[in-house]
Amino acid sequence: MSAYNRKLNSLTLVILGHCAITFPTFANKQNQQEKVDSTIEQIEIRGRRNQANSEVSIETEKLLAIAGLDHDPLNAVFSMPGVVYAGGDDGGEPAIRGSSPDDNAFFIDDMPVGYIFHLFGDSIFNENVVRDFTLHPAAFDSQYGNATGGVFDIQLRDPKNQEITTTLDASLLKTGVMVEGGINENHAFYFSYRRSLIHLFLPEGEEDEGYTIFKAPVSDDYQGKYQWLIGDDHKLTFTLTGASDIGGINISDASESGRVDPDSIGDLKIQSQFDSQSLSWQYFGDDGKIMQAVLGHTIEESKESYGAGQFINIEEEQFNLRFHYQIDWFEDHTLMVGSDLQDKKFNYSFDAIPYYCTDHDQDCESKKGERIQDTDKLSDQTIALYVNDQWKINDNWQLTLGIRAEDNDYTEQSFLHHRLALLWQASDNLSIQFKQGSYSRFPDVETVLRKVGNPNLNSPKAQHYSVGFDYQLNDLWHTSLDLYYKDLDDLPRSLDEGDVNAHLHYSNDMSGSAKGVEWVLTRELADSWYGWASISWSESERTDKHTNITTDYYLDTPLLGNLVANYKFNERWDFGLRLTVRSGQKYTPIVGLHINPEYQEHFLPTYGELNSKTLPTYHRLDLQANYKTQYWGNDAQWTFALLNATGSENISGYYYAPDGNETLTNYNIEGEEGMGMFPSIGVKIQF
Repeated sequence: MSAYNRKLNSLTLVILGHCAITFPTFANKQNQQEKVDSTIEQIEIRGRRNQANSEVSIETEKLLAIAGLDHDPLNAVFSMPGVVYAGGDDGGEPAIRGSSPDDNAFFIDDMPVGYIFHLFGDSIFNENVVRDFTLHPAAFDSQYGNATGGVFDIQLRDPKNQEITTTLDASLLKTGVMVEGGINENHAFYFSYRRSLIHLFLPEGEEDEGYTIFKAPVSDDYQGKYQWLIGDDHKLTFTLTGASDIGGINISDASESGRVDPDSIGDLKIQSQFDSQSLSWQYFGDDGKIMQAVLGHTIEESKESYGAGQFINIEEEQFNLRFHYQIDWFEDHTLMVGSDLQDKKFNYSFDAIPYYCTDHDQDCESKKGERIQDTDKLSDQTIALYVNDQWKINDNWQLTLGIRAEDNDYTEQSFLHHRLALLWQASDNLSIQFKQGSYSRFPDVETVLRKVGNPNLNSPKAQHYSVGFDYQLNDLWHTSLDLYYKDLDDLPRSLDEGDVNAHLHYSNDMSGSAKGVEWVLTRELADSWYGWASISWSESERTDKHTNITTDYYLDTPLLGNLVANYKFNERWDFGLRLTVRSGQKYTPIVGLHINPEYQEHFLPTYGELNSKTLPTYHRLDLQANYKTQYWGNDAQWTFALLNATGSENISGYYYAPDGNETLTNYNIEGEEGMGMFPSIGVKIQF
């Protein structure tokens, strides 16, 4: 990892219907006629199928309480088996069960998005608006597409129809405000805004070893909803979401980065943001009938400038139209049909020195190209239709069959993906489920651009297989065991300079596989505490079809263990801990130096065998205490956290660290350390 990337990483530190009950007292007309002075109390129950889903799910409440996450439910995904950071301890998107982070798909209120984590690794969501969060790590159903890894399904809660309330919260990391309330009986809204505070701890203008921060990193995000309950069966919801990140640092010739790569000398500035709007109509009818149509629009922008005038600017505009229909049919079937229409347009411009490499190259420096410029557009339209039938064969067996048909006009490919899930309730306490499916996704954009990529690349594909065992030990304890296998194909491979098709830069001549076992033990809340523990084993590798050589994937993490526990001491205090231990990921060692062919006075690292070494074992303990109180009659909560309480020096990689005195035989290799011990305090108050 280069030093300026390291410096950048340092910146990135119960009922379906609602029942309205009235108690009118009236006199029976007949008794009135007979002048009998008696009354009969009656109860009238009025149901609404379109009841607002305004409460947080129980499982999401547990995720919010995990220690060290600053009440961030999406960050809780890293406490689940088979999930690791792709960018080290201080940030990066999640890698699921041996797949690349680019293989994942993210959905917010049934709309696909590509941006749910900030530069610092925290999610873009205020804890007060997330109703439910589900991770589908493999073999997911037919309503999900454009993913070969995992699917994140985030559902924001509906607004509460209450008196208008303001919630303020602040910590050492961020501050936020949320306003929520009802306008009349059928109309309600909320709006949330947050802004990071890390820039207050990183003063601008001070040089440190050749680096000077000229724009301290700042991130912000917002979510808003306006909902209209129409009659008893219809629901109309308008949703707004957005986020942004910005940061800048000057790299001088006295810095490590400047000594390794003089092309990096100058101002490095990164800016990214997205704004999304969606309109959803839902209808709830008889026989389990649910109908939904969602129209969404998103604009995402990314700007990066660095070195002597180099830059990359990308603007993506996306329209989505999704339709979903579900009904109980025959006696034991639930039928689900739907359609997805996605239209994307990429406008991009760049003036840059390209590096033609993927995440399975040992040395990107050796695949450096000539500086080029371009301004162009890329249009991509995908149409998908899906059918899913859930058949309850009897009390012990359930079969789900699904088909998803997709067509993409840019890759000129069509797919017919099958999905299957067979559930056997072997006993009152034991259930066994087998799932299998085929999947594809759009290629990485940088590999299919006209001048720096291959527009004829195919979509990466995958086959997923999983078998799960769930056993209820007793009323409190539950355990599960999952076995999975992923077969990956048509992955991008960078082409060597001497290849006959080197001018195309990339081909689909890479395949791979991932397999593993995950065990989870869960305890429900009783005697004031609950928690879970997990252990997983996995193996992930990639095969170069040109050389027929198979090597470990860089995110291969054979052993991973998590322990989460929460204890409620009394009505005011509760405590939590999170412990993560995992074997180190793979890395390619630096075995020497060689002279930079473009800058004779500088050296570049020489790398050994690809992903042949393993990083030291990772371990981190987070502790947290929450204290509930009141101020001026308003509910409030203090949060006290100690991240990495043991001060573990976790290494996420090794890099060449020149100091100006190096030679071909005398040089420094240093470790990239993750976050050290970090105390945090926060407060939330509701008015």
